Amino acid sequence: MKILYILRNDIDTSGGEFLEEHKKNHEVTIIDIRENKNYEQIVDLIASSDKVISW
Repeated sequence: MKILYILRNDIDTSGGEFLEEHKKNHEVTIIDIRENKNYEQIVDLIASSDKVISW
């Protein structure tokens, strides 16, 4: 499963635990929208992911 994490803020402890668990069994991509403003790429990643998590 492809999982996309979109970060708006720093990830807290529980979010980090979720992320690490997902990395064990899934293909995980992380986008920090505070740094990455390439919205075309972000939309493409959203469309190609099975699950999107915004943190």
